[in-house]
Amino acid sequence: MREFWILTKLQLTSLFGINKILHMKNAEEKKQAKRGVYSLIAMVFAMGYISVFYSIMLGNAFEMMGMLPMLLGLMAFACSALLLVFSIFETKGVLFGFGDYDIQMSWPVSVHAVAASRVTTMYAYNFVYAAMLLIPAGVIYAIKAAPSLWYYPTFLLVTLLIPAVPTIIGALLGTLLTIGTARMKKRNIMNILGQLLLVFVIMFFSFRMNTSIADPGKLAAGAGALQSSVSGVYPPAQWFQSALTEGSLTSLLWLLLLTAASIALLLLFVGRYFVAVNSRIKSQPQGEKFVMRSQARSSSTTALLKNEWRRYLSSSLYVVNTAFGYLMLLGAGVFCVIKPDMIASVLNMPETSFLHLLVPFILGWILSMSATTSSAISMEGKRLWIVKSMPVPARDWLTSKLMVSLVLAVPSVLVACTMISIGLRSDAAGWFWNYVIPLLYAVAFAVFGLWINIRMPRMDWQNEAEVVKQSGSVMIAIFTGMGVAAIPAIVIGFTQSIWVTPLTALVLLALTLAMWRSLVKSGDKRLYKLN
Repeated sequence: MREFWILTKLQLTSLFGINKILHMKNAEEKKQAKRGVYSLIAMVFAMGYISVFYSIMLGNAFEMMGMLPMLLGLMAFACSALLLVFSIFETKGVLFGFGDYDIQMSWPVSVHAVAASRVTTMYAYNFVYAAMLLIPAGVIYAIKAAPSLWYYPTFLLVTLLIPAVPTIIGALLGTLLTIGTARMKKRNIMNILGQLLLVFVIMFFSFRMNTSIADPGKLAAGAGALQSSVSGVYPPAQWFQSALTEGSLTSLLWLLLLTAASIALLLLFVGRYFVAVNSRIKSQPQGEKFVMRSQARSSSTTALLKNEWRRYLSSSLYVVNTAFGYLMLLGAGVFCVIKPDMIASVLNMPETSFLHLLVPFILGWILSMSATTSSAISMEGKRLWIVKSMPVPARDWLTSKLMVSLVLAVPSVLVACTMISIGLRSDAAGWFWNYVIPLLYAVAFAVFGLWINIRMPRMDWQNEAEVVKQSGSVMIAIFTGMGVAAIPAIVIGFTQSIWVTPLTALVLLALTLAMWRSLVKSGDKRLYKLN
C-alpha cells in the first residue's frame, strides 16, 4: 500500500506541474510550470461558470415542470458520458504505453502498485471534471429544494463515487481495444478507428436518451417517464438522483457496490495483463519488417509536412481528440441534408428567425476546438533536438504544423458547409458566410495554437495525455475559441444585426495576420530557447 501511495503522489504532482514549481531551480522552467497551473485554475473556473449557467437554466426548466430532482440525474448522466469518452482516450498513454514505463518497472515496486497508481491518476484527473459539473448542479438543487442536512454529506460521498464507474469502464474498454490492436499492422490507425467507433456508440445511446426526454408526450407524463429514460440508459445516474432526493439507502448501496466491484475487476484485469500489454505496445507489430525502398527527393517544406503528418497519425490520442470535431462537423452536415424539414420548421418561427445568422459561429466554435496546433510543438518532446539541428528556418517548421491542421480543416469545412447550406436552404449571403467564417476560424485558431504553444510548451511529458488533454496551451486555446465564438453570437442574439458577421471576419483576419507575423518574426529565437 505504501508503494501505491508514493507512486500516486509522484504522478499527481507531475500531472499538475507541482514538482517543477517546488523543486525546479531553472527560473524559466518554473515560470512555465506556474503558467500551466494558472491555466488549469482558469479552466476550472471557466468550466465551472458554464456548468453553473446550464444548471440554473435546467433547474428553472425542471422546477416549472415539477421535476427538479431530474437536474441531478441528468447532470450525473452527462458527467458519466463525458468521463467515459475521456477514459477511453486516456488508456493508451496513461495506463499503457506511457513514456517512463521502463523506469518505473525497474523500481523495487510491485506491478499491481504501478497499475493501481496509474488508474488512480486517471480517476483524479476525471474527478476534476466531475466536480465542475456536479457541484454547481448540487448547489442549485439545494437552493431550490432546501433538502435536509443529510443531503450534504451524501452529496460529497456520491460525487466521489460517480467518476469511478465511467473511468473504470472506459479504462476496461480502452484496455481491450489496446490489446486487440497492439500487434496489428497499422495498429495506430486501427486503434483510432476503434476509439471513434466506441465514442459514436456512446453518443448514439446518449442521443436516444435526449430524444426520449425531448418527446412532448413523455414531458407531459411527468418525472416518471424521464426517470425511466435515465435509468434505462445508465442506472448509476438514477441511483445518484435517488440517493440525494429520496434518501434511498438502497440506491446508495448499489452505487457503492458497483464502484467496489468495478474497481476490483479493473485491478484484477489490468494487474494481470499490465506487463504483457505494455510489452506488446513496445514490440514490433506482427509481420512488420523494415524494407529499404527507393528514396524520393522532396523540398524541405514537403519533407517537414510528411514528417508532421506521420507524427500526427502515430498518436491515437492526438488524432481522436482533434479529428473528432471534424467528424462532428460532417455529422451536422449529414443531419441537415437528411432532416431539412425539421430544421426549416425551427428557423421559420418568428422568434427564431435570426438563428441562421448563428450557424457560421457554431461551426467556427467546433473548428476552434479541433485545431491540432495547440499541442503540436509540445508533441516534439525529446525529439526537439532533431528540429533544432535541421538546416531549415523556424518558419518552415511552423508552416508544416499549420498545414496539418488545415489539411484536416479545409476539406471538412467545404464538404460539411455545402451540406449544411443545402439543408438550411440558405440564400447567397448565407452560403458565402457559411464558408468564410468557419474557414477563418480554422485558420485563425491553427495560427493561435502555434502562437500560444511556442510560449507555453511542455516538452518533458511522459505520456501524450499530458500534452494533448492537460497542457495549459490546449486549455487556453479551447476556452479562447469558446469565447471568440460566443461573443459575436451573443451580440447577434441581442441585436439581430447582419453586420456582426462581416465585422467578426475582419477582426479574425487582422488577428490571424498579426499572430503569424509575430510567429515568423520571433520563431527562430523562441525555437532555440525551447528545451
